[in-house]
Amino acid sequence: MSVRERLTQVVAIDGLPVAAGLVLATVFFTMTSPFFLTQENIANLLTQSIFIIILAAGMTFVLIVGGFDLSVGAATGLSAATTMLVLMNDGPLPLAVLVGVGTGMIFGIINGFVIAVMEINAFIVTLATLSIGAGALQVLTNSTQLTGVASPAFAWLTKGSILGIPSGVVITLIIVAVLEWVLLFTTFGRRVFAVGTNPRAAFLAGVSVRRLTFSVYLLSGTIAGLAGVLLASHLNSVQPGLGQGYELSAIAAAVLGGVSLAGGRGSVWRAVIGALFLATMAQGLQLIGVDPLWFSIVTGASIVIAVAFDRAVQKWVIKQLAAATRKRDVPAETDDLSSVSPAVPSTSGTRSSVRNTI
Repeated sequence: MSVRERLTQVVAIDGLPVAAGLVLATVFFTMTSPFFLTQENIANLLTQSIFIIILAAGMTFVLIVGGFDLSVGAATGLSAATTMLVLMNDGPLPLAVLVGVGTGMIFGIINGFVIAVMEINAFIVTLATLSIGAGALQVLTNSTQLTGVASPAFAWLTKGSILGIPSGVVITLIIVAVLEWVLLFTTFGRRVFAVGTNPRAAFLAGVSVRRLTFSVYLLSGTIAGLAGVLLASHLNSVQPGLGQGYELSAIAAAVLGGVSLAGGRGSVWRAVIGALFLATMAQGLQLIGVDPLWFSIVTGASIVIAVAFDRAVQKWVIKQLAAATRKRDVPAETDDLSSVSPAVPSTSGTRSSVRNTI
């Protein structure tokens, strides 16, 4: 195997460009700031990024199936609010967690039903539920101050430690691992890819496209509910507008990780790398003294550059594979012609013998 073929195989790995970008960003910020690669900063970076990581993991399923979910940010904020309400009214922690996750599930049920059963455009539906969730959060936070819950067990969800690793990071790793397993090694995951690649073919193969689409949005809402519970634990308060913009960050992280907006391609771990890249950029720019007003600009530019680079790499890989295929086919055609040509004299000889016989 030639060096070019080996390079083509390596570059063809989805998510490699953003992984390389993450490594380069880490090296750059380590060299420019002595505080970046410290244990405290890394722990803080990971803890701050777990919410987008969780949302991006759930968003991966929606994007692969060919959908779109703009409501996860509002669902996260409202789930955090309902969790805090239960705890503030002396409710037990398990009940508060169930209520928070249930709030996210309600978003998923509404989105899934309207999109899958009523067949209304996913962008319009999730934009509407985003507005509803944001409005409900405003109503709750304006009437009640959601803060000051004294529950050590609730705080431990994100501020505790397991073998020296922040508990929120461990919980996130478990969620990500389970979702990756579901996507890659279960019938449900295979059907998600099938529907995202070709819904008509999946339907003819016996897949219930409506049921699967409903399940994917239900999963996304449930994951948003989990993120809301962890966010409430981390902040110990809920403010108006909490979760605003999280949906765009989750989509950006997934796209940066190589999840296709057209559906049919992606994985959870690549979306996680995309989320870590965004978190690294934000944290690193803050440490080197860049004005926070530039964060959105730099993040947006990074997304455009990363996606453009990924598309360029994919085109180059396709071109190299096509060239290699043509190169392998040419000798085969030559061999076929050479095997046919020796038969020509024998044919003419047969014809002359026939004429002599006549």
